[in-house]
Amino acid sequence: MRIRNCFLYIRKVAVLFLVFGLLSASGLRAELKLHSLFTDHVVLQQGMAVPVWGQANPEENVEVDFAGQKVKTKAAADGRWMVLLQALPMNAEPAELKVTAGKESVVIKDVLVGEVWLCSGQSNMGMSVSRSFEAEKTEEAAGKGTYGMVRLFRVPVRGENERQSEVDALWAVCDAESVMSFSAAGFYFGRALNRDMKVPVGLIQSAMGGTNVYSWLNNETYRENPVAKESREYFDLAVKNYPKAKGLHEKSMAEWREKLKTANQAGTKVAGKAPREPMGPTHVKRPTGLYNAMVAPLQPYAIKGAIWYQGEANSRPPFASNYEELMLAMVEGWRQDWVTQLPGKEVKKDFPFYLVQLPNFAGGHAQGWPVIREQMLKFWQEGKNTGMAVAIDVGEAKDIHPRNKIPVGERLARFARGNVYGEDLVYSGPIYESMVVEDSSIVVKFAHAGGGLKSADGQALRHFSVAGADGKFVEAEAKITAKDTLVITSEKVKEPRAVRYAWASNPEKINFYNAEELPASPFRTDNWDAMVDE
Repeated sequence: MRIRNCFLYIRKVAVLFLVFGLLSASGLRAELKLHSLFTDHVVLQQGMAVPVWGQANPEENVEVDFAGQKVKTKAAADGRWMVLLQALPMNAEPAELKVTAGKESVVIKDVLVGEVWLCSGQSNMGMSVSRSFEAEKTEEAAGKGTYGMVRLFRVPVRGENERQSEVDALWAVCDAESVMSFSAAGFYFGRALNRDMKVPVGLIQSAMGGTNVYSWLNNETYRENPVAKESREYFDLAVKNYPKAKGLHEKSMAEWREKLKTANQAGTKVAGKAPREPMGPTHVKRPTGLYNAMVAPLQPYAIKGAIWYQGEANSRPPFASNYEELMLAMVEGWRQDWVTQLPGKEVKKDFPFYLVQLPNFAGGHAQGWPVIREQMLKFWQEGKNTGMAVAIDVGEAKDIHPRNKIPVGERLARFARGNVYGEDLVYSGPIYESMVVEDSSIVVKFAHAGGGLKSADGQALRHFSVAGADGKFVEAEAKITAKDTLVITSEKVKEPRAVRYAWASNPEKINFYNAEELPASPFRTDNWDAMVDE
């Protein structure tokens, strides 16, 4: 009897699903839906207009009710709708957002209003808290509810040729489980903002390891902008060579699987990693692929800004020398696409974009890593609403994924507090400003000296070099002579012309800081060609 009732129940459910499917297919009834960014535990951006959007029946009246605002609109012929909430005040008390369309309604619970930031880039942004220093301590604190005002949203890795409109993800309260799989750099950034500003923080992680900037360009920038020329040429050649590369890859994978089989039978491990899939027309990291699937669907969600940790994949030719221009073009493309357009209204999102300068790493390209760091510095100095956090002192010689992500997040947060949020604080370490040759010395002045230049360990400043007209750099002595000034000399160069600092992939034991314990950025005063060879 129970079995028969079970079968009857299954039949009823199947019929209901069939009827619902037929109604939906005929356009008679469509489920009211919000975009996946609007789920329980969401953080909405304070202080600016907030778009809310989703799907309903074609031409159905839609009302969004939140924080005393009731905003109405009508769904378009294809069922899409969007409203714009006026600027919201910060709110750390859980609230509800209600959307009504006809007889249907959806209620989003535990909604906070605070600061929302996008965390993007490659593996050093994707690297999780579980792999970072103080992981256990962070997990324990999260388990006690310490970070309840920090909310996390992880975009799944995916690549597409055209813009997508949805992502398969949900907001989560920062607890012991969710924090361990979230971006370490992103979380420590958000934790610092929450701690120092006493405001809810929403973090959106959209990152994938081993990715070139071209994967994050929008279609227009990639296809039309001259700065993407090298990227287009590289990918065109890769597509041309793909059939042959695919065949070699399949052969290598067969050999790899055989090695694994033999090792498993012998109870041993195989050294190395599986062969990488060659770049091709459907590769997840193909140009524009990650942007279309992992950034475009987030637009035009109201965010305060974006933080970025990437550059390793661009440190070799032909990409290193134009990193700054490519990044500025990428950011401008994001900003242009991040526009809320409603009848009679256009809300632009000229949001700040801050990157992490590459840390020290012995395995980095000897020429490319210093050049990329310089390009990152120029990105900050020459870009609009851009910035940079120095990480030259927190890398690991033998690991491209340094575990000490706490200073990275803290420095990014400090930069944001000093620029976005207008706090009166020193937000950067010393940055080269100017130089003057005086006899056999070079006098160098720095911006962002803060309370004064210093040696962190009390020893002589390391990693300075000078060159004469021959362009040959030799080790030099650097002395602090004023709050913002160094004098650089070398007995081997009587007529110095240029200075370089930390111009190497792995300058160890960095000790040049300001009084606020923020490290100086690597720099050079010359404009001689800095070649990046294979």
